[in-house]
Amino acid sequence: MKRIAIILGRGVEGCGVTRCAVEFQKATPNTKIFATLDKKWSRRDTMVFDKDEFICGNSEEMDRVLKEVNENFDMVLIYSVPSKKHPEDCQTNFVKLVQGISLPKAIVQLDHKMQSLSRNGKFDEICSSVDVLMTHSLESDFTRWATRESVTTPFKKMALGFTYDDHRAKYWLPIEEQDHKTIRWIGRLSGWKGPNLMMDFHAQHMKEQGFITILEGLEASIGWAGILYEKGDSKQGKPYYKPGEIVNHFRPQKELGEVKFNTDMYGTEKPGMGSYLYPPYNNVDCMERMAKSAYGSDLYHLKPQMYGNNIENCHAECVASGTIPIFHKHFCDNVIHRVTGNPVSEDNHSGTIGLDHSNFVNNAGLMERLSNDPIMRNEMREMAFEYWKAHSNAVTCTQEIIKNLEDIVTEHGIMGAQGSSNVSADDNQLSIFDAIDATPDAPSDSTKDKLQESAKRVLNNSTYGSGLNSEPDTSVDYDALLKNLREN
Repeated sequence: MKRIAIILGRGVEGCGVTRCAVEFQKATPNTKIFATLDKKWSRRDTMVFDKDEFICGNSEEMDRVLKEVNENFDMVLIYSVPSKKHPEDCQTNFVKLVQGISLPKAIVQLDHKMQSLSRNGKFDEICSSVDVLMTHSLESDFTRWATRESVTTPFKKMALGFTYDDHRAKYWLPIEEQDHKTIRWIGRLSGWKGPNLMMDFHAQHMKEQGFITILEGLEASIGWAGILYEKGDSKQGKPYYKPGEIVNHFRPQKELGEVKFNTDMYGTEKPGMGSYLYPPYNNVDCMERMAKSAYGSDLYHLKPQMYGNNIENCHAECVASGTIPIFHKHFCDNVIHRVTGNPVSEDNHSGTIGLDHSNFVNNAGLMERLSNDPIMRNEMREMAFEYWKAHSNAVTCTQEIIKNLEDIVTEHGIMGAQGSSNVSADDNQLSIFDAIDATPDAPSDSTKDKLQESAKRVLNNSTYGSGLNSEPDTSVDYDALLKNLREN
């Protein structure tokens, strides 16, 4: 089995990049994560995993990591690089580290926007020092940036995987133990994560229907006011939400009677209140709360050409924790399922609610009915689990990343260590691919049939009413509801 080193050049930031590295490590047991410690992030302790942290700006520590990587591993995946705000000696030594690696090496690029890419320190040098650059879409800002900067390293498309079965075994609860009217959104304070869409949905519909809506993960960062006030100005800007439409605990203002968050507030939410806004969370604790919620949400949305077929870890966490997922309709319209070959919104067996401002009424009605029908709700979350697991199971996606690097090195040869380092290249490194595991075949027709059968089970059970032993409720046409879900 391959020995893979993952390097987090930016350090453990505790957000999506960290989680992607952890999921890869779970799926490939011989993987070790190395992370710089030159800058410490506020979220770094929110995830617990095995890692080797080092001060990259300290040449002795950097040399130790370089020696271990070259001697004990078969390939290297760089998930992040130091930012321009990292110490200069860290940025300089990180270039030396990458150039000194004599193994097949790749950058797995997870940033979506040019603004994020521009924060990376010495990024052109680093990208020119690896064998392949991997990204979700070949029409992304990353590919445009590389062209602009005259980076000629080849690109490969990839998607990130998730260990669905492991997560399910740890968190999934029986349907009877869920709060049938709780919606839990998880993410960060970024517009493209869709916090405002969820707050609007609750204010306009779900609040009056007696639902509880909770948003977890909002940072009290410099841009916090942009989701609550016009022009991002908490002093002069007009509030987007009326009194009672939000319960702000992530950046409370005393003059409005808002109270600072403490963990005792978890579980005290009440129906009929505004959306509860909470700060960053500990991942394990949040997943336990997610599992008790009927609906889980990540409303991430990008430009159509930027998605590829990738989904975020927050998406997968909602699914594997046992909720009915609520994703952005634009995401569902543009992400192509790995097995069915269709946009998610065209598959009536996705088990997924696609939300935007155009379909609030339909989705509010659907969720009201689902909340009163535990059998249907259970079938729908099972459908979602099978559907998304088939699309982005970690084993398939990690092998895809490994094969991308394998194919490039086979075609172009290994770059090896560059001249700026004193580490010599191993002329026999290409032979490691003799032991590369075969990449799994594409999902078979039987997998697609299984997904279709899941949809049939839901439709066959859709005549049951609100209780496990109740008589059929002919007033609820779930076939039509699922059709509306797909079309709207």
